[in-house]
Amino acid sequence: ETARRVAHEMKNPLTPMRLAIAQLSRTGAGEHRETIEVLAAESDRLEQLAREFTEFGRLPEGPAAPVDFNELLSELTRTSLPTTMSARLQLDPTTPVLLGHYDPLRRAFSNILRNAVEACEQRGDLEITSAPDNGGGVRIEIRDHGPGVPREMIDRIFDPYFTGKEGGTGLGLAVVKQTIEMHGGSISLSETPG
Repeated sequence: ETARRVAHEMKNPLTPMRLAIAQLSRTGAGEHRETIEVLAAESDRLEQLAREFTEFGRLPEGPAAPVDFNELLSELTRTSLPTTMSARLQLDPTTPVLLGHYDPLRRAFSNILRNAVEACEQRGDLEITSAPDNGGGVRIEIRDHGPGVPREMIDRIFDPYFTGKEGGTGLGLAVVKQTIEMHGGSISLSETPG
């Protein structure tokens, strides 16, 4: 609740700031171009932080509906990956459709894919598999072949406000974990050989 209130308070001054920066950019103040670019970049970062604060701690709204994870993962790989990345999908057709909240789950898996793309510096392959899990659930694995997470960070990667990325808020993977757990699931990180 505190995070959402902070986000709301951040958005109020951000809107006129963004409009003022856009106006300055259009007027072409040559000698201040670098300063305007810094203001634009940092206000973008604040806006991202406000969005992540809004998501953190938010319970899914409305009734649960059937979620086809194979369809969700297929759509995300089609629409969310840069052209320099390829995805190998192994989606078991017997993967069950589960009741859940589509939008938060879509944001969670989109965030995981974005982290994988960033880890690979937007080049290489992702391997995405889905299969039925014991007890009627779904098991999804997403593998990238980036440098991996440093050992000292592995236990903290899903902690709120912990980040290893410059300019990161430390909320992205915390929201992912929260969303998965709200749906009765769990998430973990392990090394991918090679």
